[in-house]
Amino acid sequence: MTIKLKKPVIEILTVLKKKKTEQLASSFAKELNIDYIVLMTAINDLIDFDLGGFREEEINQISLNEEGRNYLENGLPENQLLKLMKKSDVKEINMKELLVKSKLDKQLFYVGLSNMRKNCWIAQSKATGENKIFLVAEEFPETDVEKFMNTFKANPTRDYSKLSKNEQIQFDLLNRRKLFTKEKKTERYIFLTNKGKSIKISTIKELEQVSKITPEMLSSGTWKKYNLKPFDVTKPGPSLKAGRTHPLINLINEIREVFISMGFTEIRGPIVESAFFNFDALFQPQDHPARELQDTFYLNNPKVARLPDRDRVLAVKATHENGGDSGSLGWRYKWDEDTAKQTVLRTHTTSTTMRRLAQFYKNNDKTPVKVFCIDRVFRNENLDKSHLAEFTQIEGIVIDENVNLSNLIGLLSEFYRKMGFKKIVTRPGFFPYTEPSMEVSVYYDKIGEWLEMGGSGIFRPEVTTPWGIKNPTRVLAWGQGLERIAMLYYNRKDIRDLYINPIKWLRQQPY
Repeated sequence: MTIKLKKPVIEILTVLKKKKTEQLASSFAKELNIDYIVLMTAINDLIDFDLGGFREEEINQISLNEEGRNYLENGLPENQLLKLMKKSDVKEINMKELLVKSKLDKQLFYVGLSNMRKNCWIAQSKATGENKIFLVAEEFPETDVEKFMNTFKANPTRDYSKLSKNEQIQFDLLNRRKLFTKEKKTERYIFLTNKGKSIKISTIKELEQVSKITPEMLSSGTWKKYNLKPFDVTKPGPSLKAGRTHPLINLINEIREVFISMGFTEIRGPIVESAFFNFDALFQPQDHPARELQDTFYLNNPKVARLPDRDRVLAVKATHENGGDSGSLGWRYKWDEDTAKQTVLRTHTTSTTMRRLAQFYKNNDKTPVKVFCIDRVFRNENLDKSHLAEFTQIEGIVIDENVNLSNLIGLLSEFYRKMGFKKIVTRPGFFPYTEPSMEVSVYYDKIGEWLEMGGSGIFRPEVTTPWGIKNPTRVLAWGQGLERIAMLYYNRKDIRDLYINPIKWLRQQPY
């Protein structure tokens, strides 16, 4: 039978015939400057013709860790101290002075000192009142520990089972000092069979292999002399690194589709907002702590915002001062219009909701009105794994006649069910703009836990009355942060990953 082999396989066979013993595959690959996988593929080709083979051997491989490699280069702590004393040509020295001169960590210094005593290099005395170190040895031959350490200069890794008895003792000593890593590893040794050793290279024909047959090869009939390279259709194809939509955008689009399928319309509002719509329209007093600089980004340019129609401004003012037409007593303070004109980076998308209430009044819209907003908000927060200064908020409202908490629970249940959460619970809560208020939690199957998702409720009369919305017309509202859902969806522990864009994670996301 004629033996046909690829050219690289013939070259490997030629070199192996010159070797008298089996070869360590990894070292042989380095010697030939070829990839290890290429070498083992060639050996498998030799196995097909009973020309070669390989055997596997499991070894306990040991190697110096980072600290150990440092000592290999600079000497163990005891050797560093000895070198320092010999270099300074001192036979005795104050221990504190030696510590300062050695520049060693205090713990390592005492380890070195202890080993110097074990090696009978030094003596220690406090006879003069000072803690002094004395060199007592005349010669300092290389210790067994040093000899063992130095073997790793030529070979960074060694097989523990092939260590001599004395080397094993030295390894145990150094391993107690946590200078080594130990791991199990499988090594392959390649060899030629008797047939492989005796075969003449001249009798082997070179195999011409192609990955595809061209029309020219078919028409000329030359395809017959080629060997077609086999393809394993079960192996995964190459990883495509094409551009794709960011995972957060995918999630936003999914949430948008859920809202639209429930009959909602999307609304947008300005990022640079007036304190009037961001705070005052929500019946938040002008001395509230949330308005402080440590929570809110105030702007110098533009410094002043335009307010809505004068009658609506006065209605909000009256609500703050005495309750206006809401039936409330208000906050009982003098409301300042200049404070309401301040410009801020909006701290929530509820400011956009308030603009929709203003539009509802101005256009004399008919109920029901169902709108949602998914947009960026800004808060003066310190960045950490659970907080951002800029993030995305999701909000939905319904303006309708005689709606109540039962309607709100139904809306929330449908929304989260469409988002993939099968179980939802609500419990009483407190939020400044709604009364009554509810907290919403969902059960997340992947981690087997109930998770709080956000707040909800019915807007207070103090919020809705200035915009002509009075009982029995009510406003149902709920909202939450997009990133809270995103961290669950994409199993991220650090919220910053959603914006610093780790490439490895992004490439794992589906198209």
